[in-house]
Amino acid sequence: MIIVFGGTTEGKKVAGFLDRTSMPYLYSTKMESTRFTMDFGEYRFGALDADAMTALFEKKGIRMVIDATHPFAAELHDNIACACGRSGIGVIRFERDYRLPLHLSEKAVIHDVGSFDAAVSLLMNMNPQRVLAATGIQSIDPLRPYWERREMKLRVLVSCRSALTAQKKGFPSGHLIMMNPPRTVDEERHCLMAYGIDCLLTKESGTSGFLLEKIAAASSLGIPVVLVRRPSLPAGFRVVRSLCELGGLLEHVSLQA
Repeated sequence: MIIVFGGTTEGKKVAGFLDRTSMPYLYSTKMESTRFTMDFGEYRFGALDADAMTALFEKKGIRMVIDATHPFAAELHDNIACACGRSGIGVIRFERDYRLPLHLSEKAVIHDVGSFDAAVSLLMNMNPQRVLAATGIQSIDPLRPYWERREMKLRVLVSCRSALTAQKKGFPSGHLIMMNPPRTVDEERHCLMAYGIDCLLTKESGTSGFLLEKIAAASSLGIPVVLVRRPSLPAGFRVVRSLCELGGLLEHVSLQA
């Protein structure tokens, strides 16, 4: 049996592919999410550490793991690597598209950084008037050294959980922007203009994270972008970037079994 770690657009793509090819699978997410039709899959939710994963793999007879989680879920990636190493199970990473069109990468002012700590240091030196951190609720603590001293708007998903988390961590309520991510350049541009943003902080979340729209909107307004690059994947993950590649690799693994 295959387990798919999802909760993303990529996870749903993988689940749909496995359904179409009649492969039984277990679809796992950290938080309970909106259900979708699964013809050959079953669904579970709840956080898993390496020990819990190892136990689940044995209980369900897991023989292959497909990691289709968010690129910044570094702790989860490490737990998957650890549990699979213990169990002798291979990991396929279904990766999203991170490419920027040449015209956009040449036109936009993009400052690459390797971590949130580096982003904070850079922003301190840049000294913008008002930063928009389109980095989600989990970035509150890493960005604390900045927002406790300078003005920063933080955009998060509309949910009671997000509001309560921000309140608990002491983030200024007046600087919290609760809205669904803009899905077009015009929507993103409107948000930047409405809040008087002169610098955009975002993560390398790829096309399914609407990164292109964020950068294009900022570029059109002459706003610099501080881009936190995605963390590296654990060694041993076999990366595929399309359903065609995934199918070929699964067939190859099946023939070797």
